[in-house]
Amino acid sequence: MSESRKDHAAGGALEWAASSPRDRARRKRKSGVFSEDRDFVTALARGLLVLEAFADAGEVWISGMDVADRIGLPKPTTSRLLQALTATGYLHYSSRRRQYRLGVAVLSLGFAAQEPFSLGELVTPHLKTLADTFNVHASLTARDRLDVVQLEVRHSLNTLMTLRLEVGSRIPLAGTATGHALIAAMPEAELPALFEELEERHSKHWSEISASIETGRREVRERGYTTASASWNTDINGVAVPLVFPGGAPIYALACGAPARHLPAGKQKMIGQRLVAIAHEIETKLRQVETDLGNAS
Repeated sequence: MSESRKDHAAGGALEWAASSPRDRARRKRKSGVFSEDRDFVTALARGLLVLEAFADAGEVWISGMDVADRIGLPKPTTSRLLQALTATGYLHYSSRRRQYRLGVAVLSLGFAAQEPFSLGELVTPHLKTLADTFNVHASLTARDRLDVVQLEVRHSLNTLMTLRLEVGSRIPLAGTATGHALIAAMPEAELPALFEELEERHSKHWSEISASIETGRREVRERGYTTASASWNTDINGVAVPLVFPGGAPIYALACGAPARHLPAGKQKMIGQRLVAIAHEIETKLRQVETDLGNAS
């Protein structure tokens, strides 16, 4: 090989090594190298590029057609990727809007990558203390369409207080303290579409349920937490507080529940005040981390 060709090859190698993994992935996709590199998983790379389209968009909701245009893939391929990412929780689809937004699972990955702690490490000690101190089921939850999903769970040491809820379990969004805490922290612009879907699901009891949702929203505004009695299960009382992370991330809720006779109004108030303090502590810590990361960059 001539010296000039060696220099050109060396320069290309240095340029490739210096570029970011994201840039290299995009270069592979655009040049068709995907099919030539046996160690490169094409579907995975394309899925990540779909998520990047949301991260770079500067807007919350994006249509499937816009995603396809932004990443330069055929619309049928993009549609399959969007469906897979929605099914696994990385995207959320609004049938009313016919658009997608980032889902809860994306934030979980982000916290797993952040030092010096992960989301679980932040929340789990508080859940354990709540469960052991007040003999309740304590959980970190998030909304998935019209349900509430349990993401982190700690049970009371007293088996009589333990609810049959584990990680991945679902309870209704409407009519529960946990669901109302999540709704209370949602942007106002998203509520009409959500309420329309909830009314369709709970058409027979919507008047009563919508009133309880408004009560929950008011309680969160006035005292930071909300309660519910005999909600998703006729013998279960609950108390919950929204947990809002910086940067417009998906909303979480911290919640406690127990059989009604073991969680009367006075105890709900005591736990609610503790939940408000915990949420404030976590949100403050996260804002500090965000500030430190911004200063470091």
